[in-house]
Amino acid sequence: MKKRRYLVSIVILLLALPMLSVKHNINPVSAQLPLPPGVPRGDVLVVENHWGTYIDPTDFNFKVPGKPATGGNGFQQLCAAFLWYINTTTGKPINWLAAGPPEYSDDFKTVKFYIRKGAYWNDGTPFTAHDVVFTIETALKTEEWGTHAFAETWIESARALDDYTVEIHLKKPYPRFHYAFTVIIYGCSWWIVPKHIWEGKDPVSFKFYPPLSIGPYNLKSVDPAGNWFLWEREENWWATKLLGLKPSPKYVLYIHQGPDEKKALAMTRHELDCLRTLLPEAAEMVIKGNPYIIGWRRTAPFAWPYDACVKGIGFNVMRYPYNITEVRRALTFAINFTNIYEAFRGVDGSLPSVTPLPIVPYPFAWKAYFEPLKDELVELGLDPKTWWWKYDPEYAEELLKSVGFKRGADGKWLLPNGEPWKIVITGPSGFEMESARLGFLTAEEWRRFGIDVEVELVEAGVFSARNAKGEEDVGTRWPGCSLLLDLTPHLQWLCSKYYDPLAPGHGWNIFDFPRREELDSLIEEMEMTPTTDTDKLIELARKVLLIWAEQMPNICYFPTPFYTLQDTYVWDGWPTYPDNYYMDPVSWWAQHMFVILKLYPTGNVPTKEALPRPGVELPEEKPPVTVPEELTEAISKLSSDMTDVKSSIDEVTTKVSELSDTVATLERKVGELTTLSTITYAEAAIIVILIIGLVVVARRK
Repeated sequence: MKKRRYLVSIVILLLALPMLSVKHNINPVSAQLPLPPGVPRGDVLVVENHWGTYIDPTDFNFKVPGKPATGGNGFQQLCAAFLWYINTTTGKPINWLAAGPPEYSDDFKTVKFYIRKGAYWNDGTPFTAHDVVFTIETALKTEEWGTHAFAETWIESARALDDYTVEIHLKKPYPRFHYAFTVIIYGCSWWIVPKHIWEGKDPVSFKFYPPLSIGPYNLKSVDPAGNWFLWEREENWWATKLLGLKPSPKYVLYIHQGPDEKKALAMTRHELDCLRTLLPEAAEMVIKGNPYIIGWRRTAPFAWPYDACVKGIGFNVMRYPYNITEVRRALTFAINFTNIYEAFRGVDGSLPSVTPLPIVPYPFAWKAYFEPLKDELVELGLDPKTWWWKYDPEYAEELLKSVGFKRGADGKWLLPNGEPWKIVITGPSGFEMESARLGFLTAEEWRRFGIDVEVELVEAGVFSARNAKGEEDVGTRWPGCSLLLDLTPHLQWLCSKYYDPLAPGHGWNIFDFPRREELDSLIEEMEMTPTTDTDKLIELARKVLLIWAEQMPNICYFPTPFYTLQDTYVWDGWPTYPDNYYMDPVSWWAQHMFVILKLYPTGNVPTKEALPRPGVELPEEKPPVTVPEELTEAISKLSSDMTDVKSSIDEVTTKVSELSDTVATLERKVGELTTLSTITYAEAAIIVILIIGLVVVARRK
């Protein structure tokens, strides 16, 4: 009995040895996430919903402006139909639902879009030219759509020549018309709607819920309170068949975790795989608390320095007194920029990239725009040491007094009519906290200058609606965004022809000032210039930027250092500079789909339906092993025979013991034998005894 227990113990130990040799560094993940029953954490990619609470999470008609943006709920990353994307790291186009580049006529008044054959909506309906034409025609006749003003300005007509060719006639030449249908920065308002779903619906009141996807995921469920959206992988995706693309995560969850400290805590607990950004203090908490964290780089500094949008302050020039250029300029020169800059210095060495203009200071932009304009900008008030506007409160006071402002007995500024001047800065609450910080920092500078300032933080829905409808005086905004060397698509919004009375914004493109006609003319000339005439485009853009700097309709600070942190504990394959820099690590942009398509599970947590690597299928499940009745009987007979075998082994063990004594005697008598020879003879003797044992067993049978 003891021998049996001894043998069993040895067998268990031998079976356990492979597991004991594996090094375990797995931390428990006890994420409290809204997942379907039985779904393991390893099947889910968790992305931050940076827009916070969606007022109506069942409204996916983002054609109507004034709603929370599409990047917080996953719509533009996982679902929407786009013709082209721009790779943010190379600047090159990606043909997506379009089969290739557009084809323009010689006079740039006719353009053809060629649709990819074999693409289909996730309900199986083919994606065709008729969907594109329907989207364009609906935009032309629907004033409430955000794309209406552009369509009215440029499009004469659109028709489908066949199922895969769209022909568009323009009202006037426009060699970059297709940019409107391209995801360049963040997203694209010209996402294509499925005709067979939208046809016959009211294009304004129709909610498009659940949204019919053409992307790698379908909407599975939403939080009634509007904080999270859960998407499930489409197993029959067209891009898997045509391009071999298939994402590894079975689910993608976009979730609002709350303010910075809660997001940071979630990321240290592996409850959030990627986020938009954090303030430096919260980023420090994550960097120190989670050894699996990476950023734009895998080592410090982690912050992504080139967010394509400049952060700053927007003035509503349709409201007094911000329609006065001297007021806007005075408020700019009253700011000590050093205080703003230092507030964004990161513990990991990350720093802001300063810009006084509404374009991002990419290295190529410095060469093309900033350095050539330096002398003119200095004349307008640039401080060449900081590359921002000079801090000159005396000049700011002079500007205000020149238009009737004066100080009261308490030193506070009064409006020309004698009333106290109070500025209310609208800022975001629960997301874009770096913009909220800029609001408070700016308010402090203006208070020091003698102005009564209040910062009002509001939720995403209110924030977006106020901006779109022009319902604020001053707000923390994105005064400019850029990604291309050709600034035409980035500066067009300055032109008065794009003014939309239903979504006036801060009103700059309707603002009347002495050089308005000149500005409009320059932009229209840029629009008419072929994309290949780079020198002319740069020259025209410089003139537009100088007019902007003269008027200062907004205050530009910098693209804030974005701590676009990723947790490599559950998923890896993230883009990092410089070795794996295939796309910017921007989870709220539509291009993040291409990042999701590269991710793979690390193996640190259990998975069930996550693919072992992207683009493959799960291994087929093998049926459980069944033991035939005949084999069961054979095993039973073998078990009884083992008793005889054990007896034989005991006999062999005794003989081996006797042989050991004999070998010892031989070693003493044959001293000249080497140790190796002795061992060889002993092994031969053991083999002989084993053979004898087997013979004994055979005879007993």
